[in-house]
Amino acid sequence: DPRLVEGITRDDGSQSGAQGAAPFGPYDYSGQQAPFWMDYISDTGDGWDATYTVAYHVAQDNLILSTSKTQGDGTKEVQTERGSILIFGGDEVYPAASLEAYETRLILPYEHAFPKRDATGSLRSSPHVFAVPGNHDWYDSLVSFTRLFCSRGSFAGWETPQQRSYFALKLPQGWWLIGTDLQLGNDIDGPQHAFFERLEKQIGPDESIILCHAEPNWINEKIYPDEYAYRSIRELEALFGDRVKLFLAGDYHHYSRHENESGVQKIVAGGGGAFLHLTHGHDDSVLEGDEGEPNFLCRRKFPSRWHSWWLAWTNLFLFPVRNWPFGFATAPAYTVTASALITPDTQVGSAADLLSQVVQRLSWEPFSLFWVVAVATGVVFFTDTSKLWYRWTAGLIHAFSHIAAAVLLGGAIAATLQAWLVEFGSEWLAWQPPLAALATAVAGYIAGPLVLALYLTLSLNVFRHHRDDASSALRSPHYKNFLRLCIAPSGELTIYPVGIRRVASKFRRSTGSTRSRLEPSNGTRPILIEDPVVI
Repeated sequence: DPRLVEGITRDDGSQSGAQGAAPFGPYDYSGQQAPFWMDYISDTGDGWDATYTVAYHVAQDNLILSTSKTQGDGTKEVQTERGSILIFGGDEVYPAASLEAYETRLILPYEHAFPKRDATGSLRSSPHVFAVPGNHDWYDSLVSFTRLFCSRGSFAGWETPQQRSYFALKLPQGWWLIGTDLQLGNDIDGPQHAFFERLEKQIGPDESIILCHAEPNWINEKIYPDEYAYRSIRELEALFGDRVKLFLAGDYHHYSRHENESGVQKIVAGGGGAFLHLTHGHDDSVLEGDEGEPNFLCRRKFPSRWHSWWLAWTNLFLFPVRNWPFGFATAPAYTVTASALITPDTQVGSAADLLSQVVQRLSWEPFSLFWVVAVATGVVFFTDTSKLWYRWTAGLIHAFSHIAAAVLLGGAIAATLQAWLVEFGSEWLAWQPPLAALATAVAGYIAGPLVLALYLTLSLNVFRHHRDDASSALRSPHYKNFLRLCIAPSGELTIYPVGIRRVASKFRRSTGSTRSRLEPSNGTRPILIEDPVVI
Protein backbone atom coordinates (compact mmCIF):
# COMPACT_ATOMS: atom_id res chain seq x y z
CA ASP A 1 0.00 0.00 0.00
CA PRO A 2 1.58 3.34 -1.04
CA ARG A 3 0.02 4.98 2.01
CA LEU A 4 2.43 3.04 4.23
CA VAL A 5 5.33 4.74 2.48
CA GLU A 6 3.88 8.22 2.62
CA GLY A 7 2.37 7.92 6.09
CA ILE A 8 -1.27 7.95 7.11
CA THR A 9 -2.63 11.03 8.85
CA ARG A 10 -4.85 10.16 11.80
CA ASP A 11 -7.80 12.10 13.15
CA ASP A 12 -5.63 13.31 16.05
CA GLY A 13 -3.06 14.77 13.66
CA SER A 14 -0.52 12.00 14.16
CA GLN A 15 0.97 9.88 11.42
CA SER A 16 1.72 6.20 11.22
CA GLY A 17 3.89 4.40 8.75
CA ALA A 18 6.01 1.33 8.20
CA GLN A 19 9.30 1.11 10.09
CA GLY A 20 11.71 3.51 8.44
CA ALA A 21 8.92 5.29 6.51
CA ALA A 22 7.28 8.62 7.34
CA PRO A 23 7.30 9.11 11.13
CA PHE A 24 4.24 9.34 13.30
CA GLY A 25 3.80 12.69 14.96
CA PRO A 26 3.34 13.67 18.60
CA TYR A 27 -0.02 13.04 20.24
CA ASP A 28 -1.58 16.44 20.76
CA TYR A 29 -3.34 17.15 24.07
CA SER A 30 -2.43 20.84 24.15
CA GLY A 31 -6.04 21.86 23.53
CA GLN A 32 -7.25 20.25 26.73
CA GLN A 33 -8.27 22.59 29.52
CA ALA A 34 -6.07 23.03 32.59
CA PRO A 35 -5.83 21.76 35.25
CA PHE A 36 -4.69 18.71 33.31
CA TRP A 37 -4.06 15.53 35.33
CA MET A 38 -1.78 12.58 34.56
CA ASP A 39 -0.81 9.41 36.45
CA TYR A 40 2.56 7.65 36.32
CA ILE A 41 3.04 4.01 37.42
CA SER A 42 6.08 1.81 36.87
CA ASP A 43 7.08 -1.81 37.57
CA THR A 44 3.65 -3.42 37.71
CA GLY A 45 2.32 -6.88 36.94
CA ASP A 46 3.88 -8.99 39.69
CA GLY A 47 1.73 -10.18 42.62
CA TRP A 48 -2.03 -9.58 42.58
CA ASP A 49 -2.23 -7.89 46.00
CA ALA A 50 0.29 -5.15 45.26
CA THR A 51 -0.71 -4.62 41.61
CA TYR A 52 -4.42 -4.41 42.36
CA THR A 53 -3.95 -2.16 45.40
CA VAL A 54 -2.13 0.41 43.26
CA ALA A 55 -4.54 -0.01 40.33
CA TYR A 56 -7.57 0.49 42.60
CA HIS A 57 -6.35 3.80 44.01
CA VAL A 58 -5.23 5.06 40.60
CA ALA A 59 -8.65 4.23 39.14
CA GLN A 60 -10.67 6.31 41.63
CA ASP A 61 -12.06 9.56 40.24
CA ASN A 62 -10.78 11.47 43.27
CA LEU A 63 -8.08 10.72 45.80
CA ILE A 64 -7.71 12.86 48.93
CA LEU A 65 -4.17 12.99 50.32
CA SER A 66 -2.74 14.64 53.44
CA THR A 67 0.34 16.86 53.40
CA SER A 68 2.93 16.58 56.15
CA LYS A 69 3.01 18.89 59.16
CA THR A 70 4.80 22.21 58.70
CA GLN A 71 5.94 24.78 61.24
CA GLY A 72 2.90 25.99 63.12
CA ASP A 73 0.54 24.22 60.73
CA GLY A 74 -1.20 20.92 60.97
CA THR A 75 -1.73 18.51 58.14
CA LYS A 76 -3.65 19.69 55.11
CA GLU A 77 -5.72 17.66 52.73
CA VAL A 78 -5.42 18.03 48.98
CA GLN A 79 -7.79 16.54 46.47
CA THR A 80 -6.33 14.92 43.37
CA GLU A 81 -8.11 13.66 40.27
CA ARG A 82 -7.59 10.58 38.16
CA GLY A 83 -5.44 11.44 35.17
CA SER A 84 -6.69 11.95 31.64
CA ILE A 85 -3.55 10.05 30.68
CA LEU A 86 -1.93 7.08 32.40
CA ILE A 87 1.78 6.49 31.79
CA PHE A 88 3.32 3.08 32.46
CA GLY A 89 7.01 3.65 33.08
CA GLY A 90 8.46 0.24 32.21
CA ASP A 91 8.49 -3.43 33.25
CA GLU A 92 4.75 -3.82 32.96
CA VAL A 93 4.94 -7.55 33.73
CA TYR A 94 7.20 -9.92 35.70
CA PRO A 95 9.22 -12.07 35.41
CA ALA A 96 9.09 -12.29 31.62
CA ALA A 97 6.74 -10.96 28.98
CA SER A 98 4.16 -13.23 27.35
CA LEU A 99 0.51 -12.88 26.43
CA GLU A 100 -0.48 -15.11 29.35
CA ALA A 101 1.68 -13.15 31.82
CA TYR A 102 0.19 -9.82 30.68
CA GLU A 103 -3.32 -11.24 30.89
CA THR A 104 -3.07 -12.67 34.41
CA ARG A 105 -0.63 -10.26 36.04
CA LEU A 106 -1.55 -6.90 34.48
CA ILE A 107 -4.76 -6.86 32.41
CA LEU A 108 -6.88 -8.81 34.90
CA PRO A 109 -6.22 -6.60 37.95
CA TYR A 110 -6.62 -3.39 35.94
CA GLU A 111 -9.85 -4.60 34.34
CA HIS A 112 -11.26 -5.18 37.82
CA ALA A 113 -9.99 -1.81 39.04
CA PHE A 114 -11.10 0.21 36.00
CA PRO A 115 -13.52 -1.73 33.77
CA LYS A 116 -14.49 -0.34 30.40
CA ARG A 117 -18.22 -0.89 30.96
CA ASP A 118 -20.42 0.15 33.86
CA ALA A 119 -22.72 -2.15 35.83
CA THR A 120 -25.40 -1.91 33.12
CA GLY A 121 -22.96 -2.92 30.36
CA SER A 122 -22.74 0.55 28.81
CA LEU A 123 -19.41 1.84 27.57
CA ARG A 124 -17.81 4.64 29.59
CA SER A 125 -15.67 7.45 28.27
CA SER A 126 -12.07 6.27 28.32
CA PRO A 127 -8.85 8.08 29.20
CA HIS A 128 -5.65 7.19 27.33
CA VAL A 129 -2.71 5.03 28.36
CA PHE A 130 0.88 5.05 27.05
CA ALA A 131 3.60 2.60 28.05
CA VAL A 132 7.39 2.69 28.12
CA PRO A 133 8.87 -0.81 27.65
CA GLY A 134 11.38 -2.09 30.20
CA ASN A 135 13.81 -4.98 29.97
CA HIS A 136 11.21 -7.47 31.23
CA ASP A 137 8.86 -6.36 28.44
CA TRP A 138 11.65 -7.04 25.94
CA TYR A 139 12.19 -10.69 26.94
CA ASP A 140 9.87 -11.84 24.14
CA SER A 141 11.29 -9.26 21.69
CA LEU A 142 8.43 -6.88 22.56
CA VAL A 143 5.85 -9.01 20.73
CA SER A 144 3.30 -9.10 23.55
CA PHE A 145 3.92 -5.48 24.54
CA THR A 146 3.31 -4.32 20.96
CA ARG A 147 0.08 -6.29 20.68
CA LEU A 148 -1.22 -4.86 23.96
CA PHE A 149 -0.13 -1.23 23.82
CA CYS A 150 0.68 -0.42 20.17
CA SER A 151 -2.37 -1.77 18.31
CA ARG A 152 -4.66 1.24 18.85
CA GLY A 153 -7.07 -0.86 20.90
CA SER A 154 -7.91 -0.72 24.58
CA PHE A 155 -6.41 -1.72 27.90
CA ALA A 156 -9.03 -2.25 30.63
CA GLY A 157 -10.88 1.10 30.76
CA TRP A 158 -8.18 3.02 28.88
CA GLU A 159 -7.69 3.50 25.15
CA THR A 160 -4.25 2.80 23.67
CA PRO A 161 -3.51 5.26 20.86
CA GLN A 162 0.21 4.44 21.01
CA GLN A 163 1.78 3.19 17.75
CA ARG A 164 5.43 2.66 18.64
CA SER A 165 7.40 1.63 21.71
CA TYR A 166 8.44 5.29 22.07
CA PHE A 167 6.22 8.36 21.91
CA ALA A 168 5.82 12.09 22.46
CA LEU A 169 2.83 13.88 24.00
CA LYS A 170 2.17 17.57 23.50
CA LEU A 171 0.50 18.72 26.71
CA PRO A 172 -1.24 21.95 27.75
CA GLN A 173 0.62 25.10 28.82
CA GLY A 174 3.80 24.38 26.87
CA TRP A 175 4.61 21.01 28.46
CA TRP A 176 5.76 17.87 26.61
CA LEU A 177 6.08 14.27 27.79
CA ILE A 178 8.54 12.02 25.97
CA GLY A 179 8.78 8.26 26.46
CA THR A 180 11.89 6.41 25.28
CA ASP A 181 12.64 2.77 24.52
CA LEU A 182 16.03 1.74 25.95
CA GLN A 183 15.64 -1.84 24.64
CA LEU A 184 17.74 -4.63 26.17
CA GLY A 185 21.02 -2.90 25.37
CA ASN A 186 20.17 0.19 27.43
CA ASP A 187 20.49 2.37 24.36
CA ILE A 188 18.52 4.45 21.86
CA ASP A 189 18.52 3.02 18.33
CA GLY A 190 18.93 5.02 15.13
CA PRO A 191 15.26 5.33 13.98
CA GLN A 192 14.21 6.37 17.47
CA HIS A 193 17.00 8.94 17.70
CA ALA A 194 16.01 10.31 14.30
CA PHE A 195 12.40 10.67 15.48
CA PHE A 196 13.48 12.67 18.52
CA GLU A 197 15.74 14.87 16.39
CA ARG A 198 12.72 15.78 14.24
CA LEU A 199 10.60 16.25 17.34
CA GLU A 200 13.12 18.60 18.94
CA LYS A 201 12.54 21.14 16.18
CA GLN A 202 8.84 21.31 17.15
CA ILE A 203 9.52 22.13 20.81
CA GLY A 204 9.90 25.84 21.53
CA PRO A 205 12.86 27.18 23.53
CA ASP A 206 10.58 28.24 26.40
CA GLU A 207 8.63 24.99 26.58
CA SER A 208 9.26 22.27 29.18
CA ILE A 209 9.80 18.52 28.87
CA ILE A 210 9.07 15.49 31.05
CA LEU A 211 11.49 12.74 29.96
CA CYS A 212 10.55 9.14 30.80
CA HIS A 213 13.13 6.35 30.71
CA ALA A 214 12.66 2.74 31.76
CA GLU A 215 15.83 2.90 33.89
CA PRO A 216 17.34 5.73 35.96
CA ASN A 217 20.62 6.26 34.11
CA TRP A 218 21.50 9.10 36.50
CA ILE A 219 21.78 6.57 39.36
CA ASN A 220 23.22 3.65 37.40
CA GLU A 221 26.07 5.80 36.11
CA LYS A 222 26.93 6.65 39.71
CA ILE A 223 26.85 3.05 40.96
CA TYR A 224 28.31 1.25 37.94
CA PRO A 225 30.37 3.81 36.00
CA ASP A 226 32.16 1.15 33.94
CA GLU A 227 29.24 -1.08 33.04
CA TYR A 228 26.74 1.65 32.11
CA ALA A 229 27.73 3.75 29.11
CA TYR A 230 24.57 5.65 28.21
CA ARG A 231 26.08 7.53 25.27
CA SER A 232 22.96 7.78 23.15
CA ILE A 233 20.80 8.63 26.17
CA ARG A 234 23.23 11.38 27.05
CA GLU A 235 23.06 12.61 23.46
CA LEU A 236 19.27 12.58 23.64
CA GLU A 237 19.24 14.50 26.92
CA ALA A 238 21.73 16.99 25.47
CA LEU A 239 19.49 17.35 22.42
CA PHE A 240 16.64 18.67 24.57
CA GLY A 241 19.00 20.54 26.89
CA ASP A 242 17.70 22.56 29.81
CA ARG A 243 14.13 22.26 28.55
CA VAL A 244 13.96 18.93 30.43
CA LYS A 245 12.56 19.88 33.83
CA LEU A 246 11.57 16.42 35.06
CA PHE A 247 13.19 13.00 34.58
CA LEU A 248 11.05 9.96 35.42
CA ALA A 249 12.07 6.31 35.64
CA GLY A 250 11.19 3.04 37.26
CA ASP A 251 13.28 -0.15 37.44
CA TYR A 252 14.13 0.44 41.12
CA HIS A 253 11.07 -0.60 43.10
CA HIS A 254 10.91 2.33 45.48
CA TYR A 255 10.54 6.12 45.46
CA SER A 256 13.58 8.37 45.20
CA ARG A 257 13.80 12.05 44.29
CA HIS A 258 16.89 14.09 43.42
CA GLU A 259 16.86 17.84 42.79
CA ASN A 260 19.43 20.45 41.78
CA GLU A 261 19.62 24.17 42.48
CA SER A 262 17.83 24.94 39.24
CA GLY A 263 14.77 22.99 40.38
CA VAL A 264 15.23 20.13 37.88
CA GLN A 265 13.79 16.93 39.31
CA LYS A 266 14.97 13.34 38.80
CA ILE A 267 12.45 10.89 40.25
CA VAL A 268 12.43 7.11 40.47
CA ALA A 269 8.91 5.80 41.11
CA GLY A 270 8.97 2.05 40.55
CA GLY A 271 6.37 1.04 43.12
CA GLY A 272 3.57 -0.17 40.87
CA GLY A 273 3.44 -3.76 42.09
CA ALA A 274 6.81 -5.52 42.10
CA PHE A 275 8.69 -6.50 45.27
CA LEU A 276 10.26 -3.70 47.31
CA HIS A 277 13.80 -2.58 46.50
CA LEU A 278 15.52 -1.40 49.68
CA THR A 279 16.72 2.20 49.58
CA HIS A 280 19.99 2.13 51.53
CA GLY A 281 22.35 0.44 49.10
CA HIS A 282 25.01 2.35 47.20
CA ASP A 283 25.45 5.97 48.22
CA ASP A 284 23.49 8.15 45.79
CA SER A 285 22.99 11.10 48.13
CA VAL A 286 24.85 13.36 45.67
CA LEU A 287 24.78 12.88 41.89
CA GLU A 288 27.10 14.92 39.73
CA GLY A 289 25.41 17.20 37.23
CA ASP A 290 26.56 17.59 33.66
CA GLU A 291 29.54 19.80 32.97
CA GLY A 292 28.86 23.30 34.27
CA GLU A 293 25.60 22.25 35.96
CA PRO A 294 24.92 21.93 39.71
CA ASN A 295 24.85 18.55 41.44
CA PHE A 296 21.64 16.72 42.24
CA LEU A 297 20.94 16.08 45.91
CA CYS A 298 18.70 13.31 47.21
CA ARG A 299 15.67 14.94 48.82
CA ARG A 300 13.49 11.96 49.70
CA LYS A 301 13.33 8.18 49.67
CA PHE A 302 10.40 5.92 50.47
CA PRO A 303 10.87 3.94 52.59
CA SER A 304 13.53 6.02 54.32
CA ARG A 305 17.11 4.76 54.41
CA TRP A 306 16.89 4.17 58.17
CA HIS A 307 13.66 2.17 57.86
CA SER A 308 15.11 0.25 54.94
CA TRP A 309 18.21 -0.61 57.02
CA TRP A 310 16.03 -2.14 59.73
CA LEU A 311 13.97 -4.06 57.19
CA ALA A 312 17.14 -5.66 55.83
CA TRP A 313 17.96 -7.16 59.24
CA THR A 314 14.78 -9.25 59.11
CA ASN A 315 16.47 -11.30 56.38
CA LEU A 316 18.88 -12.62 58.99
CA PHE A 317 16.09 -14.39 60.85
CA LEU A 318 13.32 -14.91 58.31
CA PHE A 319 15.27 -15.79 55.14
CA PRO A 320 14.83 -19.59 55.58
CA VAL A 321 11.08 -19.13 56.09
CA ARG A 322 10.49 -16.64 53.28
CA ASN A 323 12.73 -18.54 50.86
CA TRP A 324 12.32 -22.15 51.99
CA PRO A 325 12.85 -23.64 48.47
CA PHE A 326 16.43 -22.33 48.52
CA GLY A 327 17.31 -25.05 51.03
CA PHE A 328 16.76 -27.67 48.32
CA ALA A 329 19.81 -26.22 46.55
CA THR A 330 22.08 -26.01 49.57
CA ALA A 331 21.14 -29.47 50.90
CA PRO A 332 22.83 -31.46 48.08
CA ALA A 333 25.61 -28.88 47.78
CA TYR A 334 26.56 -29.33 51.43
CA THR A 335 26.35 -33.12 51.08
CA VAL A 336 28.68 -33.22 48.08
CA THR A 337 31.08 -30.76 49.73
CA ALA A 338 31.29 -32.81 52.91
CA SER A 339 31.79 -36.10 51.06
CA ALA A 340 34.46 -34.52 48.84
CA LEU A 341 36.54 -33.18 51.72
CA ILE A 342 36.16 -35.76 54.51
CA THR A 343 35.94 -39.56 54.48
CA PRO A 344 32.56 -41.09 55.29
CA ASP A 345 34.03 -43.12 58.17
CA THR A 346 35.92 -40.19 59.69
CA GLN A 347 36.97 -40.45 63.31
CA VAL A 348 38.20 -36.92 63.91
CA GLY A 349 38.65 -35.85 67.48
CA SER A 350 39.34 -32.13 66.97
CA ALA A 351 39.15 -29.31 64.45
CA ALA A 352 42.89 -29.78 63.74
CA ASP A 353 42.30 -33.42 62.79
CA LEU A 354 39.44 -32.36 60.52
CA LEU A 355 41.59 -29.69 58.82
CA SER A 356 44.39 -32.21 58.30
CA GLN A 357 41.98 -34.59 56.60
CA VAL A 358 40.62 -31.82 54.34
CA VAL A 359 44.16 -30.87 53.23
CA GLN A 360 44.94 -34.52 52.58
CA ARG A 361 41.84 -34.99 50.41
CA LEU A 362 42.61 -31.83 48.44
CA SER A 363 46.14 -33.09 47.82
CA TRP A 364 45.22 -36.57 46.62
CA GLU A 365 41.68 -36.39 45.25
CA PRO A 366 41.29 -34.46 41.93
CA PHE A 367 37.50 -34.21 42.34
CA SER A 368 37.84 -32.64 45.77
CA LEU A 369 40.08 -29.88 44.43
CA PHE A 370 37.84 -29.39 41.39
CA TRP A 371 34.72 -29.12 43.55
CA VAL A 372 36.22 -26.52 45.89
CA VAL A 373 37.48 -24.42 42.97
CA ALA A 374 34.09 -24.67 41.22
CA VAL A 375 32.17 -23.61 44.33
CA ALA A 376 34.54 -20.72 45.08
CA THR A 377 34.46 -19.48 41.46
CA GLY A 378 30.67 -19.59 41.28
CA VAL A 379 30.25 -17.68 44.53
CA VAL A 380 32.89 -15.11 43.52
CA PHE A 381 30.98 -14.35 40.32
CA PHE A 382 27.77 -14.04 42.35
CA THR A 383 29.29 -11.14 44.29
CA ASP A 384 27.59 -7.86 43.38
CA THR A 385 30.31 -5.27 42.79
CA SER A 386 32.23 -3.49 40.05
CA LYS A 387 35.44 -3.56 42.12
CA LEU A 388 37.65 -6.56 41.38
CA TRP A 389 39.33 -6.62 44.80
CA TYR A 390 36.00 -6.61 46.61
CA ARG A 391 34.61 -9.33 44.34
CA TRP A 392 37.44 -11.72 45.18
CA THR A 393 37.68 -10.81 48.87
CA ALA A 394 33.97 -10.96 49.68
CA GLY A 395 33.37 -13.84 47.25
CA LEU A 396 36.05 -16.07 48.75
CA ILE A 397 34.95 -15.30 52.31
CA HIS A 398 31.38 -16.18 51.37
CA ALA A 399 32.43 -19.35 49.52
CA PHE A 400 34.68 -20.67 52.28
CA SER A 401 32.01 -19.90 54.87
CA HIS A 402 29.73 -22.37 53.09
CA ILE A 403 32.56 -24.89 52.64
CA ALA A 404 33.60 -24.62 56.30
CA ALA A 405 30.00 -25.03 57.45
CA ALA A 406 29.59 -28.13 55.27
CA VAL A 407 32.84 -29.69 56.52
CA LEU A 408 32.15 -28.95 60.19
CA LEU A 409 28.60 -30.24 60.01
CA GLY A 410 29.57 -33.27 57.95
CA GLY A 411 32.48 -34.12 60.23
CA ALA A 412 30.44 -33.77 63.40
CA ILE A 413 27.59 -35.84 61.96
CA ALA A 414 29.91 -38.60 60.67
CA ALA A 415 31.82 -38.87 63.96
CA THR A 416 28.63 -38.86 66.01
CA LEU A 417 27.01 -41.53 63.85
CA GLN A 418 30.05 -43.77 64.04
CA ALA A 419 30.19 -43.59 67.83
CA TRP A 420 26.46 -44.24 68.02
CA LEU A 421 26.42 -47.17 65.56
CA VAL A 422 29.35 -48.92 67.23
CA GLU A 423 27.18 -49.43 70.30
CA PHE A 424 24.81 -51.53 68.19
CA GLY A 425 27.61 -53.62 66.73
CA SER A 426 30.27 -53.27 64.04
CA GLU A 427 27.92 -54.63 61.38
CA TRP A 428 25.87 -51.43 61.67
CA LEU A 429 28.83 -49.29 60.50
CA ALA A 430 27.92 -50.05 56.88
CA TRP A 431 24.95 -47.72 57.35
CA GLN A 432 27.14 -44.78 58.36
CA PRO A 433 27.82 -43.30 54.85
CA PRO A 434 24.18 -43.11 53.68
CA LEU A 435 22.94 -41.93 57.07
CA ALA A 436 25.72 -39.30 57.23
CA ALA A 437 24.84 -38.07 53.73
CA LEU A 438 21.15 -37.81 54.64
CA ALA A 439 21.83 -36.00 57.91
CA THR A 440 24.28 -33.63 56.21
CA ALA A 441 21.65 -32.80 53.59
CA VAL A 442 19.17 -31.94 56.34
CA ALA A 443 21.79 -29.80 58.06
CA GLY A 444 22.65 -28.13 54.74
CA TYR A 445 18.98 -27.34 54.15
CA ILE A 446 19.02 -25.33 57.40
CA ALA A 447 22.56 -23.96 57.52
CA GLY A 448 23.00 -22.98 53.86
CA PRO A 449 20.20 -20.37 53.83
CA LEU A 450 21.38 -19.00 57.18
CA VAL A 451 24.93 -18.48 55.86
CA LEU A 452 23.58 -16.73 52.76
CA ALA A 453 21.23 -14.60 54.87
CA LEU A 454 24.14 -13.49 57.06
CA TYR A 455 26.22 -12.68 53.98
CA LEU A 456 23.48 -10.66 52.27
CA THR A 457 22.58 -8.75 55.42
CA LEU A 458 26.16 -7.77 56.25
CA SER A 459 26.93 -7.03 52.59
CA LEU A 460 24.06 -4.55 52.35
CA ASN A 461 23.96 -3.04 55.83
CA VAL A 462 27.72 -2.71 56.27
CA PHE A 463 29.31 -2.63 52.80
CA ARG A 464 26.37 -1.36 50.63
CA HIS A 465 26.39 -4.28 48.19
CA HIS A 466 23.82 -6.88 47.08
CA ARG A 467 20.82 -4.58 47.40
CA ASP A 468 18.87 -6.39 44.67
CA ASP A 469 19.56 -9.83 46.13
CA ALA A 470 18.73 -8.77 49.68
CA SER A 471 15.54 -7.10 48.43
CA SER A 472 14.50 -10.21 46.49
CA ALA A 473 15.07 -12.32 49.59
CA LEU A 474 12.98 -9.88 51.65
CA ARG A 475 9.98 -10.54 49.36
CA SER A 476 8.10 -7.49 50.62
CA PRO A 477 5.01 -6.43 48.62
CA HIS A 478 4.60 -3.24 50.65
CA TYR A 479 5.70 0.41 50.29
CA LYS A 480 4.12 0.93 46.88
CA ASN A 481 4.02 4.28 45.11
CA PHE A 482 2.83 6.12 42.03
CA LEU A 483 2.86 9.72 40.86
CA ARG A 484 -0.06 12.03 40.18
CA LEU A 485 0.87 15.08 38.10
CA CYS A 486 -1.17 18.23 37.45
CA ILE A 487 -0.53 21.04 34.97
CA ALA A 488 -2.15 24.22 36.31
CA PRO A 489 -3.55 27.07 34.16
CA SER A 490 -0.49 29.09 35.21
CA GLY A 491 1.78 26.49 33.58
CA GLU A 492 3.12 25.10 36.88
CA LEU A 493 3.53 21.35 37.10
CA THR A 494 2.72 19.86 40.51
CA ILE A 495 3.90 16.36 41.39
CA TYR A 496 1.98 14.43 44.05
CA PRO A 497 4.06 11.38 45.12
CA VAL A 498 1.54 8.87 46.45
CA GLY A 499 2.70 6.12 48.83
CA ILE A 500 0.98 3.02 50.20
CA ARG A 501 2.73 1.62 53.26
CA ARG A 502 0.94 -1.74 53.34
CA VAL A 503 -0.87 -3.27 50.40
CA ALA A 504 -4.21 -5.00 50.79
CA SER A 505 -4.36 -8.77 51.07
CA LYS A 506 -8.16 -9.06 51.33
CA PHE A 507 -10.76 -7.66 48.93
CA ARG A 508 -14.54 -7.46 48.83
CA ARG A 509 -17.10 -6.65 46.19
CA SER A 510 -17.32 -2.89 45.72
CA THR A 511 -20.24 -0.96 47.08
CA GLY A 512 -21.36 2.62 46.56
CA SER A 513 -20.24 4.82 43.68
CA THR A 514 -16.77 3.35 43.14
CA ARG A 515 -16.10 2.25 39.59
CA SER A 516 -13.94 -0.74 40.60
CA ARG A 517 -15.35 -4.23 40.93
CA LEU A 518 -13.35 -5.00 44.09
CA GLU A 519 -12.17 -2.78 46.89
CA PRO A 520 -9.49 -3.43 49.53
CA SER A 521 -10.75 -4.48 52.95
CA ASN A 522 -7.39 -4.09 54.70
CA GLY A 523 -4.02 -2.47 54.06
CA THR A 524 -3.36 1.24 54.55
CA ARG A 525 -4.76 4.34 52.92
CA PRO A 526 -2.62 6.20 50.36
CA ILE A 527 -0.47 9.01 51.74
CA LEU A 528 1.67 11.78 50.31
CA ILE A 529 5.26 10.57 50.55
CA GLU A 530 6.33 14.21 50.77
CA ASP A 531 4.75 17.60 50.17
CA PRO A 532 3.80 18.23 46.53
CA VAL A 533 6.74 19.22 44.33
CA VAL A 534 6.09 22.24 42.12
CA ILE A 535 8.03 23.00 38.94
